[in-house]
Amino acid sequence: MLSDITRGTAVVTGAAQGLGRTFAEALAASGHAIAMLDLADCDVTLDAIERDGGVGISFVGDAANPADVSAFRDVVQDRLPPVRVLVNNAGISPYVPFSETSIDDWHRVMRVNLDSAFLLTQAFLDNLITSGAGRIVNLTSTVVWDMQVKNMSAYVTSKAALVGFTRALASELGVHNITVNCIAPGIVLTPDIEERVSTENLEAYRERQAIKSLARPSDLVSALEFLVSESSGQVTATVLPVNGGRVSW
Repeated sequence: MLSDITRGTAVVTGAAQGLGRTFAEALAASGHAIAMLDLADCDVTLDAIERDGGVGISFVGDAANPADVSAFRDVVQDRLPPVRVLVNNAGISPYVPFSETSIDDWHRVMRVNLDSAFLLTQAFLDNLITSGAGRIVNLTSTVVWDMQVKNMSAYVTSKAALVGFTRALASELGVHNITVNCIAPGIVLTPDIEERVSTENLEAYRERQAIKSLARPSDLVSALEFLVSESSGQVTATVLPVNGGRVSW
C-alpha cells in the first residue's frame, strides 16, 4: 500500500456501490477518514469501513444540488478532519440515441457528471488549499477517445468536459501544491454495468482489449492510491487510462 499524504479526510461521491464503494474502502484502509455523498444510502460502505477500524460518515444527497453539497460540507467540516483528498466519482451513463435525447436528458447528465465535480471542488477548496498538498481525482472515461461508441452522446460530452475541467484546475491550483488528475476506466464490472450491458456487448468490449479480461473495481485502486500519494506530487493535469489496453480508434 502506498503511503498517503494526509491521514485527513477523503471525500468520495457515488460511494454507495460499485467503484465509489471500492475507492472509499481503500482510502479508509490507508488511513483516511471518509466522507461519502450519494443519492443512495452509503451505510453498507460505512459499516465495512467501521468494521475494519476506519472512520467515516454517510450523507444522502444530490452531488449536483448546491444546497445538498453545502449541507454535506457543513457536516463534514463539523465531524471530520480537514478534507485533503476529493474523488469526484458520481456519474450516470444512459444509453440513448442522440435523436431521442431530450434537452432535459442532456442537462441531467451534465449536472450529475460535470456540475457535481464543480460543486464539490468549490465546497472543499479552502480545505484543499490549507492542506498544502491537496489531491483531486476526477473519473472520466475511455469512451471520450472511442470512435465506436454509440448512443452515449451526452455521457461522452460530459466526460470530455471533465478532462478540460481537470486540466484547467490543475493549472490554476498548482500554485497551492494541489494536483488534479483523471482516471479513465474502460468498462468496469460493477453491479450497474452487469445489469444494464448485455453479455454479448461485454464480450465484444473484452475482445478489443489487449488484456483479455474486463476490469473490476479493485483493478482501479492502485491508480487512485498513486494519484493521492505523496510520491505523485509532480503528476497533475494527467489522464491515467485503466482500460486493459483497449484500442479506441
